Amino acid sequence: RIRMVCQVPVDAPTVGSLVDLYPGLDFAERETFDMFGITFDGHPDLTRILMPDDWLGHPLRKDDAPARVPVTFKEDPRPQ
Repeated sequence: RIRMVCQVPVDAPTVGSLVDLYPGLDFAERETFDMFGITFDGHPDLTRILMPDDWLGHPLRKDDAPARVPVTFKEDPRPQ
């Protein structure tokens, strides 16, 4: 197991990629980029993996607007 803890600046969150040393980190670094916007220098394919390609922002960042996309919930169809 690997746990990487580091501080990155808010305006340019960038750290070095570890994919060359640990190829299994490929999807973890892509997910971190997609959800938090942290860029990994040297990553061979740093593209979105969970969110659509045209999604603006990074949904798990604290400065992201949580209610920017309205969500409508249906009633529970199961009888009470």
